[in-house]
Amino acid sequence: MKKNKTWILIMVIVLLLAILTGCQTTGENPPLEEEPEVGENTVLIENYKYAPAEITIQVGESVTWINKDAVRHTATGDDFDSGLLGKDESFTQVFDKAGTYAYICTPHPYMKGTVIVTE
Repeated sequence: MKKNKTWILIMVIVLLLAILTGCQTTGENPPLEEEPEVGENTVLIENYKYAPAEITIQVGESVTWINKDAVRHTATGDDFDSGLLGKDESFTQVFDKAGTYAYICTPHPYMKGTVIVTE
């Protein structure tokens, strides 16, 4: 019986050492991901809102959505879908036809925005 307890104690110590060793840092910083540039045709997703909620662009221009929230969001309209965007991820859509494009966040449908595309 004492042999079993000793063996279990050794296994627990080895397991703890393995866990603690895996938690050590190398002192090197991981490479920084390049953040998308916030331009005039940019919609920020923050605090469960699109800002600005309405944006006007010319035909052939694009809109970039950047998620600044810790939760995942989408920019989803009839003609486009960003898919789920994590924090600091972005999605860009080119608009080739004039019109009004309403969109929502699929997981949070109370979040609404509009892209107005003019000639």
